[in-house]
Amino acid sequence: MSAAPDAAPQHAESHDVEAGTHLPPPLSQGGRVSLPGSGRTSLSRTRSQRTNGDGDDASEYPWGPSHPCFPHPNPHVPLGSELYETTRIVRIKRDWMVKGDLAPTFANLYPEILDPLISEDDFRDVVKKINDSLVAAFDPFTFRAWLDTVMGIATFWLWDDVGMTGVKKQLSELESWIERWNTEIGQKEAVKIIPLRRTGYLTLDIQIPDPHLGPDNGTLSRPETREADVRQKNDDYGNYTIPTPTLQVNSMPPAIETRS
Repeated sequence: MSAAPDAAPQHAESHDVEAGTHLPPPLSQGGRVSLPGSGRTSLSRTRSQRTNGDGDDASEYPWGPSHPCFPHPNPHVPLGSELYETTRIVRIKRDWMVKGDLAPTFANLYPEILDPLISEDDFRDVVKKINDSLVAAFDPFTFRAWLDTVMGIATFWLWDDVGMTGVKKQLSELESWIERWNTEIGQKEAVKIIPLRRTGYLTLDIQIPDPHLGPDNGTLSRPETREADVRQKNDDYGNYTIPTPTLQVNSMPPAIETRS
């Protein structure tokens, strides 16, 4: 009598005990970050959920300046201008997992605050175009990079000063492409990609109309709402008069006793 064949082992879901219960996916994998308390759904979010699991990493980023959806004040316009009051900046952070420090590349992580100004597919196309151009421009192992080095040394760096290097040419072409995108696509929704030279290639700044988000929890905080809160407080306190504080000065200081 032959022994019964062993049952096929069941494949259990593997977990890394030392890594904890849940880790956010790397930025280079792509994904989508939602606003706190947001209930918006879209086809792009559904696609991200199928690709990266839950597809919504809002719980991994506390609301504040480090949140990918946080609307920063616009530092690229004068403080007293109308654009400073009516626009905000969404900062796309550097992604060091693509090329490390060899080339500046940016995170392929879609902030929901850009919806519907920039669709998720258009955002990823823009980031891919910028990243590919920067990687090609700053690649130090190409023949053009070695030629520019030799020519720079031979001409005492005059080759670099007149803009004959390949990296300057490619960066200039990228800046021209960003200007065309702002004119042909971004201008329709009042969206503008800030030139990378203004940010020192540290962040990818996208200028958008002010979404009127509160700085504490990301909730809508429009001016009419704040005025209604002030009126409500006045109704609660009624006609209560705050007494005027008075200052009393004692012209006769107490005597100090001395011991012999």
